Amino acid sequence: MLRVLFLLALFLALPPSALAQTSSSSGKATHSTSKAQAEIRQAIRDYDDALRRADVSAVQKFWAEEYTFINTRGERLTRGDRLANLRTGQTAFDSLAHAPQEEKITVYGDVAVYTTLLTIRGLYGGQEQEGSARGLVVWVRRKGQWQQVASQLTAVQPR
Repeated sequence: MLRVLFLLALFLALPPSALAQTSSSSGKATHSTSKAQAEIRQAIRDYDDALRRADVSAVQKFWAEEYTFINTRGERLTRGDRLANLRTGQTAFDSLAHAPQEEKITVYGDVAVYTTLLTIRGLYGGQEQEGSARGLVVWVRRKGQWQQVASQLTAVQPR
């Protein structure tokens, strides 16, 4: 038991950079990390396209069964909740634009954390929405495919 507690304390004391596979000793991304980042970037493009088209069957492949979403109102939604919103048209996006200079993907083996700044326009909860949000998405690679297990959007207030 003490050994487990010691390892947990050591893990928690390490800086995130010690665990992340974001760079090699030369400061450049490793091949496997670069490949994972490229796969995630493609998954994001495909996912955004499916959302814009409200293609429920395509979108559901990107959300793991245990997927949880925290929206800009602080509400927690399940995969089923989000799929129902798409099916009924309560959620419909006209535009999803990522700010490339704000995107960051950090890979931890088969887990990746993606952060971005989004400009969104469309329906959410049946109401017109337009604005910017910071997005945080946790992706997990399963059977060679990247899926979201959790995501959160935080509204960015206009200046």
